[in-house]
This record gives sequence, C-alpha cells and structure tokens, in this order.
Amino acid sequence: MMRKVLIITCILLFSVKTYSQNENGHNLYLEPALRVGRIIPNASNSSFLWNVTLYSLELRLGKQTTGELPWHRLFNYPEFGIAARYGHFDDDMFGDKFAVFAFMNGTIYRNNRFTLHYQFGAGIVYWSKYYDMIKYPINRYIGSHLNAHIDLALGIDYRISPQTALTLRANFSHSSNAALCLPNMGINPISAALGVKCYFHKQKELPFSFDVEDTAFVKKNSFYVAISAGARQSKKDAPENSYKVEPYYLGTVLQLGYFHQFSPKFRYGGGFDLIYSGELKTHLPAEQQKTGKYFSEAAFLAFEVIYNRFVFHTSFAVYLNRSFNFYTPYYQRVGFRFLLGKNKNHFVGATVKAHAGSVDYLEWTYGCCFVNYYK
Repeated sequence: MMRKVLIITCILLFSVKTYSQNENGHNLYLEPALRVGRIIPNASNSSFLWNVTLYSLELRLGKQTTGELPWHRLFNYPEFGIAARYGHFDDDMFGDKFAVFAFMNGTIYRNNRFTLHYQFGAGIVYWSKYYDMIKYPINRYIGSHLNAHIDLALGIDYRISPQTALTLRANFSHSSNAALCLPNMGINPISAALGVKCYFHKQKELPFSFDVEDTAFVKKNSFYVAISAGARQSKKDAPENSYKVEPYYLGTVLQLGYFHQFSPKFRYGGGFDLIYSGELKTHLPAEQQKTGKYFSEAAFLAFEVIYNRFVFHTSFAVYLNRSFNFYTPYYQRVGFRFLLGKNKNHFVGATVKAHAGSVDYLEWTYGCCFVNYYK
C-alpha cells in the first residue's frame, strides 16, 4: 500500500512541476496534510466502531481560480483539484485504504489572511481488506476492494506568506459500493487534518465581495428526458450471515422532467420516474413472479447547483404506484451531472438512489433537453 502512495505522490509532484513551468501553473498549489479521526457507528450494534482510530496522509494538487470565467466570480473564487489519501485503521478488520478523488472548495468568508471554506469531493477508494465469511465475518461494512468515496469538509486557511498558507480542516467521508457487492453498510469516518498549502507562485489578493452579478444571464426553462441504468445484488439471495452472493439485477429509470434555471448558479425542477427493478423478483415465490410487478412510478422534486458545466444534483421522490411496500414510500438521489454540447442541452452523470439513507443502487445517466425557452 505504501508503494501505491509513493507512486501517486510522484505523479502529483511531476504534474505540479510540469504545469508550474507554464502560465497555467501560476495558481497551482501542493498541499500535504496529516489527518486523524474515528469511525461513526451506523447501527445499534456498531458502537465499537467509535473506538477504531484512523490515521491518514494526504496530498492535494489544487488550483485557485482568479476570475477568468464568470462562474469563478459567482462562487467567490473557489479552488478545485485532485487529492490522494492513504488511511490506516488500528483495527485489523479494516486494514488500509487508498482514495483518489476530485474536490472543489467554496468560499464562505475571506479577509486579508483568513479564508473560511467548505469542500465537497467524490472519487474511488481501494480497501485492502473487506468482508470475508471466515476471517472477518462481522465486517458487514465493506463488501469489496473498490468503493465509491464521498468527501465533505469545513476548513480554515491562514495565509502566512504570498506563497504559503496553513489549513485546518474538519472532514466527513463515506465509503460504500452502492450495493454492487454485499454487505454494504458503509464506513463513515470523521477526522481533523492539518496541512500546508504551498503555491508555486506568489498569489495576488482576491476580492472579498460575494455573488457578482452575471449581466449576460437569462432565465432558462427546460423540458428533458433521461435514461438511467445500474445493477445491484439482493440480500434475499444470501443465506443468513453469509454474503457470498453472485446474481446481479438490472435497475433502470426513464425520467421526464422540467428545470427552471433562475440563477447562473442554481436551478430547480421536478418530474416523473418510471422505474424497473429486476431485484424485486427475489421477494416473490417463483409462481408469483411477473414482469409487471417490477415496475413502479414516482414523482420527484430536484435542486441543482451549477459550476459552469459541472452540476451537483439532489432530488426527493415519492412513489405514486408500486407492487411492494417493504421500502420507504419515498427515496432520494444525490450525485453529479456534466453538461455537454454548445448550449449545454445534453448531460451525463452518476447518482446514488437511496431509501431513507439505505443505498438502492448507483445510476448512470444520460439525458437531453428537448425543449428550451428563455425569459
């Protein structure tokens, strides 16, 4: 595992050196950090998790925006980049993990020396150890080597020179595989990190104002159609206390929706989902399995934050019709979309569909706005 950390570190260092040699590297920085934390228990019988300590090393390659694009100014000059994080748990059941994820910081407050910011990030994480019915039968939290990594943080930067800043960050992260491999309760560490931002060139002072008006913006209304697909395993296939499950079941969603973009940064909307879940057949005896029972319909409301072409998506839905009632009558989606095309009328992305926080599966989405009008 340490060999992988060193390889990623060398790649990031080489990238910084390369970019810093041209004008695009003027706002790049490298941030090494040390991190320590604990795991939040996520079930009534998981209280022992709080006694598991996490030690981490982290390296970030980031860029400070300076206002070349309108969205930089609208979000008060955020930072974005890529991070590599190595973590070691003092419980042998979990071993080590290694995450690589993209991140973006948003500024809450700034003065001459202090910056208060939030951060969100997403990527992948490799766990050296996961569930094994012989070696680690109580590890119901991580079911595979590869998992999704979600990262949220609140931090403070203190500028000590035009090229250096100390950073203190409180962090929440989540690892799970979106029900691709059971078990999948997930791991949720909280931690604190201390790091040093080392810019490769002296940084100019940024304006302190927020929410610069985009005079070219026109409100936009869009009707769209989207198709999503994913796969998951089913607990119904697994014998009690065993997760050696092989079958995968297809889940698809046909979505018709509407968005009103009332700001360069935000839009809201709603629509309808037609959902197919092949996993539902596992809840019926063979003689009662009918394709029509695996469809359901729902209505949803959505809200999105738009960073130029990158979109952070959230939605809440309520079932209008379904054949089963063992899930909650509502569900949520959280994920991202990326806008494509000259007029940004196409999008691709990934979202996690969950019932009251319990992951259903990961959806991969393509969508197209087929009607747009402005006012």
